[in-house]
Parts: sequence; C-alpha cells; structure tokens
Amino acid sequence: MKIYFYLGVGIIITLIVTLFGYSVYLNHRGENDIIERMANQHLPLTGTTVQERDLMPIVELELVNLYSNKMTDVVALENGRVVRAFVEKNGHVVVGTPIIELLDEDIPLKIRQSDSDIFEAEAQVVKARNTYNRYRQLLESNAISLERFDEAEAAYKAAQARLANFQAQREQLLIRQSREIITAPIDGEVLNLYQTVGAYVKAGTPVALVGDFSSINFTSTLKDVYTKQLYIGREFELTISEGEGLQKSYGANFASGNLGEDQVFRVQVEKITPDLSEPATMRQVVWRIDNRVGLLEPGAYSKVCLHSNLPHKCLAVPVGAIINENKNQVAVLDEDGRLAIRHVEIGITDGKYVEVKTGLKAGDIVITSDTEGIDEGTQIDIVLEDN
Repeated sequence: MKIYFYLGVGIIITLIVTLFGYSVYLNHRGENDIIERMANQHLPLTGTTVQERDLMPIVELELVNLYSNKMTDVVALENGRVVRAFVEKNGHVVVGTPIIELLDEDIPLKIRQSDSDIFEAEAQVVKARNTYNRYRQLLESNAISLERFDEAEAAYKAAQARLANFQAQREQLLIRQSREIITAPIDGEVLNLYQTVGAYVKAGTPVALVGDFSSINFTSTLKDVYTKQLYIGREFELTISEGEGLQKSYGANFASGNLGEDQVFRVQVEKITPDLSEPATMRQVVWRIDNRVGLLEPGAYSKVCLHSNLPHKCLAVPVGAIINENKNQVAVLDEDGRLAIRHVEIGITDGKYVEVKTGLKAGDIVITSDTEGIDEGTQIDIVLEDN
C-alpha cells in the first residue's frame, strides 16, 4: 500500500511542477509578446507643419496702473470764506473758468484805507512839486542857497516814492481780491468739490479736483522681442477683460458711444526708454490711451491686452505645441518617425500661434496633442491638422 501511496504523491508533485513551469513559460512568453507589441506600436498623435504666418501680435498685461497727466487740485491762494460755487461736480471747465468765490472781509476795508492814503500822498506830491519848481526858479536867480534847493528836491522825490508805495499796496490788494475768485488751472471735468458754501479756507487749501481723462497713460516693461517691433506713434487696440475694472473712482461722466465692457480703446506708443537705438533686453514703454468715451479713470486695471494692427511675418507654431512652463520646448516628429524634443526660442504671439525664432525650420512637424507620459523615441503616427 505504501508503494501506491508514494507513487500517487510523486505523480501529484510532478503535475504541480509541470503546471508551475508551464505557467512561468506562458507568462514569460506573454511579457515578451507585450514588449514586442509595444516596441512595434505606433501611437496616434496630431500635429501640424511649421510654416511662415502673418501674426497680429498681442501683448497680455496682468496689471496696469493708469494715470492722467492732466489732473490737479485747485488750491485757494487767499484766506476766506466760501460764498459761492460756480460749478457742480462733473461739470466741464476750461482754463480760467470760475469755480469758487471766497470773501476776505478785511480786503475791502484795506482798499478803502489805501485809497485814502493815496489821496493824501497825491496832495503831498503836488505840494512838494510846487515847492521844488519855485525853489528851482529862485536858485536860477541866486535867491536861495543850493542846500535849500536840494532839500526841496529830496522832499519832492520822497513824496513821489510814498505815493508809489501806496499805489503798489493798493494794486497788491486788488490782486488779492481777484484771487478770491478761484479758477480752473486746466481744461477738464470737476471731479470733486472739497469745500461748500460757508466753509472757511486758508491759503494753500485744495477746494476742488479737476481732471481731463480724455487721454490717459500707463507704463509697461516689455522684453526687447516686443519693443523692437515698436516705434513712437505706433497704434494698437486695447481691451480689458476684467469688467469690474471699469468701475469709476472719481465718478467722471461717461461719453456717448461707449460699449462698456466690450469697448476697444485706441492706444499709441508715446515714449520708449532706453531708446531703440541702444542695446537692451528690457525697455519701458509709455502708452497713451484715447479715452474720449470716458470709461477709464486713473487706477489699477487687470487683464489688459494690446492687439497690433500691423501683421508680422514669421515662422510660427500653435501655442499648444509648447510643452513646458519655461516655454522653450516642443515635441516633433523626427526623421525616423519617432517623438523627439527640440529646444526653441519663441517670440511674439497672437494668442493662437507663437513665433519660433530658433530651433525649428519650415516643414518640420510639431506635435499638438498631449505628449505627457510619452517617452522620447516612441514610434508615433501623425495625423496632420489643417493649417
């Protein structure tokens, strides 16, 4: 019986070892098959041909600070109480337009006192002049000494100087009185009235704020790749994506014809520093915005976009072809039909395509579909997109 038992156990062990070996063989063969299929697999990806295009460049600015070169406080030049306001907030004014009238009650009294002093001084001048003329005649006939004539001449000149002094004081008082009418120093809109009727103000105190926002500026720092396409006076179109950025701080009037958040503004290059004739990698550009629609005011605006109105011919690829954060790599189809990584230098963009300055040539095929997780050297099949 033992013989049969051991024989059965041996057969069972033999079967187990045989099955295990066969499973290992099948597994190894399956892995080889998978590896072979993977090696021969051609991943389907989309791509496009690198070619020259006419791009209408855009420059995206995350944040800009708009400012006005024509915005100023209107300041009182004399002490006085506000007795009248000639304009209201948002009223339009030109240089010299009366804004507020002050009253210093001491000035009229001083003018009357000055009139009295002038009248008395004029009488003294007449008296001294008559004495001077009489003494001059007497001197010619040797009836008086030269010393007495000199005294009469000095008294006459002193009387004239005294009269001139009183007249100058009166003119100064009249100037001060004229300053009680405070006028606009620039053309623009009354953005704020700081003082109301009855308020007492001292010289140097702001009474109103006047600004002209029909033209407004901002400054940006750009790479030379963008600024070399610029020149003084070149025009762009400007849009602001953030609608809340159009909220007014000063409450200036809107002009007719504006399109609100859909408004496209004309913007012009006003200044470039350093000058384009000097080598630099970064330049500061001052822009002037045509804001006659009255939508913009000084302040911070986000998501600002500058659109060129002149085409720029260059070698370009879709923006989506750039595969890294540093924006200096693209995936391409190499001569062997495999995926390869190329380093590139990019330039301007129109939002859809981007200029490639180095690293590619016309006719190269760049991959536009997602290549994350795909190793360089993988065999790929390209489906070309319409160019």
